[in-house]
Amino acid sequence: MALSDLPECDAILHLGTGKTGTTSIQHFMRQNRPKLLERGVLYPRSPGGGRHTKFGLSFRSTEEFERMPAWHQMRAQSPERFRRRVHRRLAEEIKDARPERVLFSDEALYGLPNEALGRLRGFLDSLGGQLRLVVYLRRQDDHLISFYQQQVKVGETRRLVSWLRGGIDFTYDYARRLDRLEQELDPTSFVVRRFEREGFRHGVLEEDFLDAAGIDGDGFDTVRSKNETIDAATVEFLRLYNLHMVEDHGAQVGVMDHRALVHRLAQRSGGPALTLPEDDLDRFMARWEDSNRAVATQYLGEPELFRAPRRRQNVTDRQVLEPSAVEELMEYAELPADARERMRRIAAREAAGT
Repeated sequence: MALSDLPECDAILHLGTGKTGTTSIQHFMRQNRPKLLERGVLYPRSPGGGRHTKFGLSFRSTEEFERMPAWHQMRAQSPERFRRRVHRRLAEEIKDARPERVLFSDEALYGLPNEALGRLRGFLDSLGGQLRLVVYLRRQDDHLISFYQQQVKVGETRRLVSWLRGGIDFTYDYARRLDRLEQELDPTSFVVRRFEREGFRHGVLEEDFLDAAGIDGDGFDTVRSKNETIDAATVEFLRLYNLHMVEDHGAQVGVMDHRALVHRLAQRSGGPALTLPEDDLDRFMARWEDSNRAVATQYLGEPELFRAPRRRQNVTDRQVLEPSAVEELMEYAELPADARERMRRIAAREAAGT
């Protein structure tokens, strides 16, 4: 089925950014899919039950597919057949639902290269309606720490300082990125929100998102937050475990799945959160001062982009584990005996290298 055969409908594109409650928003939309449709808003199933991973992936080039571990894990026959299948199933879903609006959510859309954004725009234009973009922005220093934690959850083996020194694949120049999205996608409206709990509608992220998306927010089911935050000790334990998996089992950085392990460890995680020294964070934020001011002026009509101060309570920039902490966390993780001995050796080696 061709998209040109579909009835006209508007599109809402939730771009993220990553680490701004996107998982919680997507879970909320998934749980409230029938109620959204009652309001004329389709949150499609075919591109992904919660996050629309297949939707964002379908606009990438074949060269990009080949460089992505996630693509190889999907075991699809070819990028072209994958794209056709994703768009065909999506077209069928839209035809059956006949919605007034279609809502897509995938934080990977924020980082698409220009060529992929061009293909995305072609798809959105084929729907024939208006386009609303919704994006949440988080303080760069706060986001940096959260993003590192997420990378450790999927296999990162470097300490925070080394990881940052090596460069990261995330753009913190918000003004430049939003300008590019606006030029490439040409939205009817572009809604930019701060990721600051104090500023959320009624203090609730999901309600704030519904407001940003232009959806009536009454009568939806509430859901529990999906992401689990872990403290500095737990982050370091996971990093040591990643080293064990890479060195002893040939695991690949970036594609490890520690969700069950993180869930167990999060039950005892309540210590100081990992951060960088204050001077390092100040220098990092200074790089984005002009960009942030430009975003605040253009999209919010205010002089400052972020209002919430940096977190300074219950934090530490010391990323090392004492032997007793290693033993305690191995108990929570329920590691087998052979893994525990290797973890002790790795922990001692890493501590000696600090």
